[in-house]
Amino acid sequence: MVDMTAVRARPAAVALAGWTVVWFIGTAWNGGTSWHFFVQGAQALADLDDPVRGGLHLYAAAPVLQIGPVALLAALLAMPWGGAGALAIWQVLGAAAGLTILWQIRQIAIIVRPDLDRRTIDQRVAAAGLCMMPVWMFLAVGVAHLDDVLALLFTVLGLRAVLGGRAILAGSLLGLAVDAKPWALPFACLLLLLGHGRTLLLGAAATAAVIAAAWLPFFLADPATSNALHFTIPNTPLSALRVLGVHDARTPPWARAAQAVLGIVVALLAWRRGRWPAIVLLAVAARIVLDPGTNRYYVAGVVVGAALWDVLGTRGGRSWLPWWTATAWIALFTARFVPMPDAAHGWLTLAYVLACAGILVTPARHPSGGTRIQAAFRSVL
Repeated sequence: MVDMTAVRARPAAVALAGWTVVWFIGTAWNGGTSWHFFVQGAQALADLDDPVRGGLHLYAAAPVLQIGPVALLAALLAMPWGGAGALAIWQVLGAAAGLTILWQIRQIAIIVRPDLDRRTIDQRVAAAGLCMMPVWMFLAVGVAHLDDVLALLFTVLGLRAVLGGRAILAGSLLGLAVDAKPWALPFACLLLLLGHGRTLLLGAAATAAVIAAAWLPFFLADPATSNALHFTIPNTPLSALRVLGVHDARTPPWARAAQAVLGIVVALLAWRRGRWPAIVLLAVAARIVLDPGTNRYYVAGVVVGAALWDVLGTRGGRSWLPWWTATAWIALFTARFVPMPDAAHGWLTLAYVLACAGILVTPARHPSGGTRIQAAFRSVL
């Protein structure tokens, strides 16, 4: 018997795949602009004979490498094909990771949004994907920031594991997200969807163990690894920090801690208010509003979080327009290619973040996760 749902979904999937290929080709031309950091870090990680700059001393010697050890290890695994070959491999895998994220969002939506039929879900995912993939291709192919790619992929995979009640797997995946890029730490609040008691403790223990296994050896081998915690970048004229009145030339000493604390606070509020599909979006918003850097690839985290909210969290009916993902793509990414005063970009970032904060005060329409959603997942797994 022919699965008519799959037949209806096929045109959207084909269109999205074609759109992805177009953007892959466009961004691959002169792409990989940040890949040299991964080559440098992978080579240093593998150079165990260098007692100063290699192996477990790499972060102490090169704090500029703000890349998690899991991402460096992933880059190292492809290095037998040379720097250029490794780049090509991870550009392809990074593009596939974007499609995997969208597929996982679709699979989650089928279970947690019984008020939406499959056609509406497919429309939502495809529409969000059309807005998300140009930004994702810039991240995965154009600049090739493998650390952010892995952090966001592990986070979405971790969310699905959380909703399925698989505590150890979920905790491990969310731990790997932090091991790829430390700014992913607030995403660990997704573990709260496991409920209370032993299951939550198992998930939290798995997260803590995976984070410790990746980072602790570096700090034990070389206390100067803490240099990486104090590395600063320029506070660009385009940042929201400037709009907020912070005019330090480089990263303020409180900024990184404030990003993590604010990200955790808004994630906890989202969980408490029944807005769990907005946790990723709100945590990333907390990062970009307090970040002195304004690299365009930062927007990839925003559009992934926005796609989760557009598909899983927005109102029911047959509405499929991905307002949050489209607005992020246009206002935070595409606008960067349009000549305008520097401060305008900071205002656009601040306006988007404030709009995200509004999610926390609007009435909840959907369940917050917990027992009922986990039971629904288990019934189909």
